[in-house]
Amino acid sequence: QLTLDAVEPLGSEYVRDMKQAFDDRWIDVYPNPGKRSGAYCNGSCYDVHPYVLLNYNGQYDDVSTLAHELGHAMHSYYSNQAQPYATADYATFVAEVASTLDEALLMHHILQQIDDDQIRLSLLMNQLDGIKGTVFRQTQFAEFELAIHERAESGQPLTGDVLTEIYGDILKRYYGHEQGICQIDDRYCIEWAYVPHFYYNFYVYQYSTSFTASTCLSERILQQEPGAVADVKRFLSAGGSDYPINILKDAGVDMLSSEPFDRTMAVMNRVMDQIEAILDKAEAASAG
Repeated sequence: QLTLDAVEPLGSEYVRDMKQAFDDRWIDVYPNPGKRSGAYCNGSCYDVHPYVLLNYNGQYDDVSTLAHELGHAMHSYYSNQAQPYATADYATFVAEVASTLDEALLMHHILQQIDDDQIRLSLLMNQLDGIKGTVFRQTQFAEFELAIHERAESGQPLTGDVLTEIYGDILKRYYGHEQGICQIDDRYCIEWAYVPHFYYNFYVYQYSTSFTASTCLSERILQQEPGAVADVKRFLSAGGSDYPINILKDAGVDMLSSEPFDRTMAVMNRVMDQIEAILDKAEAASAG
């Protein structure tokens, strides 16, 4: 119910169609013996409907994951309805836009319902950590990915020690190690070895671009900008009918401009301001 309530700004049609996922059993909900972990949406069944896999345990993160996977489901559902089979599938560049949009709407809805400062602080820290993990960390990953490909293309060897050195240098720069902002232990420099995305071709940066695009869309929706909801519906129905940059631009998000990033930074600053206000209030109360 929280998820359905959260997406109400997208209109009654969107809520109705998402409710189908619950009513018509599109979702494998609970953990079971032998079931794979995590969560996943498969929307490639063109003539049927998307299928969602969850391992739901009733925590906030599980509700957020549900909203995320249903965002994927609705993206596939509308694209499959509007597009012929050949252009129904959407590019990876836009694959995380609908999912993170629904997450953002859920977070906004939950924060509107809760007055308890400690719970709000937990949620706001969760939101801030999500921005850090998606925008900054994935960009850091992408920089490493670029560096190792450039090294390979120049004919230089890529040993484990070399990969650790390259990753460590980038990691320490991103976290301000030399400036004493955040000390990075050497053991973290081998983190590259367990990130599966580095064995694909340039995937991780698209988490960052999708997140900034969805933030731009969610801000337009929540600020009730004229035409924002129609733009989102058009985006969800576009599938792979055009280049992803053009599809997003048609939805009011120009990824060749700084606006999506600027709006994301504005949201991040707003979240930090709210966190600091709660901490200041708590400090004042303890001092009094």
